[in-house]
Amino acid sequence: MLKITADVFSGRPNPTWVVVDDDEIGAGLSAVAKVGAMASAKAATEGKLGELRGFFIDVASDQLAADHGLSSALYLPFEPGSTGPMRDLAERLVSLASDESIAMGVAADGLEEAEALSPELLRRFVGGRLGKDTGITEADGNAAAAEEAAEMQAEAAAAVTCLVEYAAYNPGFWNNDANVRSRNNCYNYASNKRTDTFAQPGRGCGRMYTTINCSEVSRAALCDGLHRRYVCFPDSEKPRYLVALVVAPGPGFVDFHWYRRNKEGFWSHKPGGTAARNTDNSGRVITDPQTCNRGPYTNFCGYFYTCRSQRIR
Repeated sequence: MLKITADVFSGRPNPTWVVVDDDEIGAGLSAVAKVGAMASAKAATEGKLGELRGFFIDVASDQLAADHGLSSALYLPFEPGSTGPMRDLAERLVSLASDESIAMGVAADGLEEAEALSPELLRRFVGGRLGKDTGITEADGNAAAAEEAAEMQAEAAAAVTCLVEYAAYNPGFWNNDANVRSRNNCYNYASNKRTDTFAQPGRGCGRMYTTINCSEVSRAALCDGLHRRYVCFPDSEKPRYLVALVVAPGPGFVDFHWYRRNKEGFWSHKPGGTAARNTDNSGRVITDPQTCNRGPYTNFCGYFYTCRSQRIR
């Protein structure tokens, strides 16, 4: 058995497909071996929000991996729009993602059917066309941001002052160990709580989001114990971090993403199983998550506080 996972999401579990045909497995692993110099046991340290960043490859048999000169688990970084051997390999891996193999991947990881991506959307990722043909527009994001800004200004007018804590920027905690990096996502990072479960809003309280939009993901996070900004926590709930939620509304690509404000004055984040960083999709240090380049995550959902008693898993 060969399990392939596309590294595309930041919050929700990444799409996985399982290949069981021996000929397809052999051809796929041979193709991986041909670009072995590009393969890495570590997850990508770069990659942007809303793009295909690479592939996790897991081989069920150590002998099968050894026959092709590969480790049983490896990561293949990918740059959208690239050409040459890596593009050819990405197209081959995605060609193995049929409705049936994706369904097997969903079952293997215990995910919901709705969390799978279609093979066609995966092919668009490889071509670097996401955001160009999904209907996502800058106006959509600007309208959502303007609405949220008005709401926050109304809250601020209440003259409430909440005490919060700002942790120092420490990406090494999340980046240096490949297992920590791949098993913790943006929600883990924003909460500053490692669970190794790719934590999902609402799963800790038993009422996970039922769809991905600002309203539902916010509800699920509040259920876990977060508060909206200006709804203060007592000192007993230290550390209380200021975080921000955004959503990629689709169509096609739908996901959520979280940011956390640091002691140094900037914001940082962790796109899915990739490295924590303090820069946006343009490579600029994030001074405001509401206005930074977030790729297709165009809907700004607002600011929240995390807390010590937050239930996260």
